[in-house]
Amino acid sequence: MVEIAKKDIRVELRTKNSIYFMLLFALISSAMFSVSIPVEAYDVVASPLLWIVLLFVGMLGYSRAFLRELEAGTLDGLRISPINPISVLFGKTLYNLFLMLLVEAMIVPIFFVLFQPKIENTPLFLLSLTAGNVAFVIVSSSLSVLILKSKTRELLMPILLFPVVFPVISSTLAALNMAKMGTVDDILSPLALILSFSVAMVGVAFLTFEHAFFD
Repeated sequence: MVEIAKKDIRVELRTKNSIYFMLLFALISSAMFSVSIPVEAYDVVASPLLWIVLLFVGMLGYSRAFLRELEAGTLDGLRISPINPISVLFGKTLYNLFLMLLVEAMIVPIFFVLFQPKIENTPLFLLSLTAGNVAFVIVSSSLSVLILKSKTRELLMPILLFPVVFPVISSTLAALNMAKMGTVDDILSPLALILSFSVAMVGVAFLTFEHAFFD
């Protein structure tokens, strides 16, 4: 599992294809939002916009973990190797988590500079954002293998992903708003839902991934 993640990270750091693509999309989206939204509305829309940008960046980037193997012709090698299929899934998930943390670390400060949101509890805000992103990575990594053989996989991914991940989207927005306004007494509820959903998706992936991977 760790070796697969290390291999993907080494390849990514050498080519930087996904990182550049994700960062460029995030920067262009953030810049467009900053010039198209009135300044007086910045504080209201900053949190949802940041979450939306990271969602679309992830949707475009995380699904490439398995697609890269298909394009390079190494997917069959993974299938016939003596590696447990679940280790392949978790290795790809760790790689996507690396991408997520890297992109989040670069985009969040830029977003804060552009929109200057007034956040009452910054640590909880960042925790909520990261928790939502981790859950999104788990779901997208689990579903991306299902669309490998589809000729319209770029269109199919959001159709499959967003209905499944909707509880994470809504719970993360609720947690971000609570942290932003300082009403943190009830923030454990959406965070617990995000955690529970992530654990449930890991369980579903554990039960179904092997069949999808060898199909």
